[in-house]
Amino acid sequence: MQIPKGITHKSNGKYAIQTMRAGKRLNATTDTLEDAIAVKKQMLDGSFQKALAPKSITISQALTSYVKRRVANSTSDNMDAQKFKWNCKVITDFFGDDTYLDDITAAKINLFADYMGDQEWANSTINYMSTILFNAMNDAYEREQMTTKPARMKHLSQENGRIRFLTKDEEHNAIQYLQGSGHTDYSDLFLFYIETGMRKSEAFNLKWSDVDLRTRRITIWKTKTNYPRTIQMTPMAHDILQRALIKSNNQQTNDGEVFAHIKVRHFGRTWIKMRDALGLTNDEDFVLHALRHTCCTRLVETGTDLRTVMEWMGHATLEITQRYSHFIPKRMDDAVGKLVTLRSSYN
Repeated sequence: MQIPKGITHKSNGKYAIQTMRAGKRLNATTDTLEDAIAVKKQMLDGSFQKALAPKSITISQALTSYVKRRVANSTSDNMDAQKFKWNCKVITDFFGDDTYLDDITAAKINLFADYMGDQEWANSTINYMSTILFNAMNDAYEREQMTTKPARMKHLSQENGRIRFLTKDEEHNAIQYLQGSGHTDYSDLFLFYIETGMRKSEAFNLKWSDVDLRTRRITIWKTKTNYPRTIQMTPMAHDILQRALIKSNNQQTNDGEVFAHIKVRHFGRTWIKMRDALGLTNDEDFVLHALRHTCCTRLVETGTDLRTVMEWMGHATLEITQRYSHFIPKRMDDAVGKLVTLRSSYN
C-alpha cells in the first residue's frame, strides 16, 4: 500500500502523522499504516482527539539517565556525575523537576536561552548547557520516552575574549606563596603546567608509562581532541618529574599516576587561597587553565612556528592557535619597517 502524503514510516517501524488544521500542527504516532490513515482522516475532518502523551519521564529523570550513560561510556578517569551537577540543577530549576519532556516546547527552550543570556554567561557556557539539555531530551526521544523530536537552541558563536596568561612577576609571586606556605609539591605542579602546556586532566591522568625520562618525552594519550600527542620535556619539567619519582618511592610502575601524591581538590582549594593572597580575588580569568595559556603564549613569543605550537598544545585546528599570533611582536616590527621604507621612497 502506498504511504499517503503527511505520513512517514519511521525506522522503528511506527508511522508518524503530521498535518496542519486551523493554523495548528497536529501530530501522532501509530503502529500500523491503516491506523495512520484513519488518524490522518480524523485530523482533517476535525474529529481527532490526541491521546495524552505517555508522560513516563520528566526532565529530571532524563538528565539523570543521560548523565549516567555518558559517565559510563567515558574513557576519562576524571569523568563522574558530579561534573554535571551544577548544569542539571540550572536546567531543572528553570523548567521544574517534575516537568514532562513533552511539555518542554521550542518556545520554552528559547525562553531558557534568553534566561541564560540575561545572566550574562559566556556563549561557550550557554552552548554547553544547550548541548546537555538537547542530548538528554534526544536520548529519551530515541528510547520513545517522549513523542516528538526535541528542539535545539541556536548555537552561539564563540567569543574571542582575552587570553589570560601569567606575567613573569605573577609566576614568581605564585611560586613564592606556594613554597612559603609549605606547598612545594603544588609549586612543582604549577610549574609543570607552564612548562608543558598540559590541560588539568592530562596532567592528573599522566602515568609513568607515558613518561620516558631517558629520551625526555611525554606522551599524552587521553586528550580533549582524542588525538594523542608527544611533547619534549624542558629541563625544568624533567627535574619536576624526577622529584615526583622520588615521591613515589622510585616505584615507576606503568599504571601508576605521576602526580598520585597530589589531590585535585586540595590543589584547587590552595589555588583559591593563593589567588586571594596575590590580590587577584576578582580576576575571574586567573584560573588553572591560564597556565596552559601561559605556555602557549611563551612558545609563540619565542618565535616557534604556529604549526609546531598547534601540535605541542594539541589544538584541534590551526585557527585556535592563531588566536595567539598577536604575541609575535617581530611581525609587527617588520611591518612597521616596511611602511617606513615605503614612506621614504615617496620623498
